[in-house]
Amino acid sequence: MNDFPYPEIKSFERLQVSDGLMINSERWRLAHEYHQHRQNVQYQSLFLPGIICGLGVAPIAAPEDLPAKFRDGRWVQIQPGMAIDLQGNFIVVPTPLDFRISTIAYDNEIETVYLVLSYVDPAKLKRTSANEILVETFRVNEKTDLPLDTDIEICRITIVEGQLTVQKPADVFSPSPSQLDMRYRLQAKIRPQNSIRIACFQNPKNQNPKNQQIVIPEHFHSLGQSLPSLAPSLRLIEPISSLDINAELTLNHLSAYHLVYLTHAQAISINESTQLALREYTAIGGVILIEAAIRNSQLANLLEIQNELEAAKNKLRKTMQTQFVNGQPNVNMVDQSSLQAELQSELDAIAIEVSSSTESLLSSLRGSLPMETPMRSFADLERTHPLRSQPFLFPSLAAIAEQPIQILTNGNVIVILGELSSIWSGQSELTLTRESIRNCQELGINILNYATQQYGMHNAMLVNPQYQNQLAPQAATDQRRITNMVDKTS
Repeated sequence: MNDFPYPEIKSFERLQVSDGLMINSERWRLAHEYHQHRQNVQYQSLFLPGIICGLGVAPIAAPEDLPAKFRDGRWVQIQPGMAIDLQGNFIVVPTPLDFRISTIAYDNEIETVYLVLSYVDPAKLKRTSANEILVETFRVNEKTDLPLDTDIEICRITIVEGQLTVQKPADVFSPSPSQLDMRYRLQAKIRPQNSIRIACFQNPKNQNPKNQQIVIPEHFHSLGQSLPSLAPSLRLIEPISSLDINAELTLNHLSAYHLVYLTHAQAISINESTQLALREYTAIGGVILIEAAIRNSQLANLLEIQNELEAAKNKLRKTMQTQFVNGQPNVNMVDQSSLQAELQSELDAIAIEVSSSTESLLSSLRGSLPMETPMRSFADLERTHPLRSQPFLFPSLAAIAEQPIQILTNGNVIVILGELSSIWSGQSELTLTRESIRNCQELGINILNYATQQYGMHNAMLVNPQYQNQLAPQAATDQRRITNMVDKTS
């Protein structure tokens, strides 16, 4: 989803009305522009731009009254409908509109044509009549460049060299050249409360046969696709940005992102400049997410054993709870209590080994990342901690993806030991149930939600340098200041 900005923050100005005020055209214009501006700000603040209804595009035959050279297969008809643009303006197409695509492709190249609508303020058009009524209108544009932020895309079509005959696709989700493509139309919707911008580190292609630059963003893109249905208050800003692992990054390269993702191999190979930038980044509320593969490792085996022991302990506890006869314990419960003690002893022993193996892995990261604050496991976090409870509640991570997984955090750095991101996009080599995939998506959404909250609250406690020098001295003194000072002379 695109990053649609909020409107500019500035005060509303309206006409001050008093008895005897003479109304002229300028004052009348000011009064109406105030309401129009206020409405635009309201819609821009609360909604995302897009199509409200209608605005379909259909192939049609060329009008018969045109010269022969224009009667070809390039004609489409734009259906009536409404949309709202980035500035909160309504675009209304009241009647069907015939339109001819004029772009031509050359030299065997494939050209993408975008059909877009844009709002036109009638007050800014040259008028040839003295009509008292102004009809708000629109403009249809045919572009070969990406649409502007103020454009509303209603259709796109790829064309190749040669004669063009616009067609309706047989498969609307996989149109071919010369066929109408409706997949990228945005629908107007309520603006989500939080937006998250993510960056991933990019390895040189010759060092990364799987092309990390493409794979990891795909995982996050797939997770972002689940947000409208699972967590509509959160949205992912796309495209996912890439950072050069070999570049000497500074805070300016990172400060725009709520979350920065690295693999374990990347985290231990970043240069000193990037290490310093990441420390400064966490100081302003940024979150670093590290994913370390542990499949077939000692830690994975230990976590699997731990999960099995936990499952056996829980099963035994349930069995013991059902073996009371007339309120008295069953004879077999003595042996079961002994077995429960043995299980707990084995769990305590395996927990020590898990902690030791985990600490060994974390120690490899401490020299590169801001991890001076102790890392806490997911199970040790408070049940109300956002990672465990917002928006989805997770009592534990036991067998969440039918595989060993562990999450640790110190607030600024989140380390995932196990496979999580590849499950979001269905590219995991594991054979998982739908429930397991959904659990992993919900856990990923909790991580995104935590990063947006942390970043937002940190930034809400900072002085914004953008506004430091904007007020003139006189304007600054006019601002009313509210303090806790008390006049002791009164």
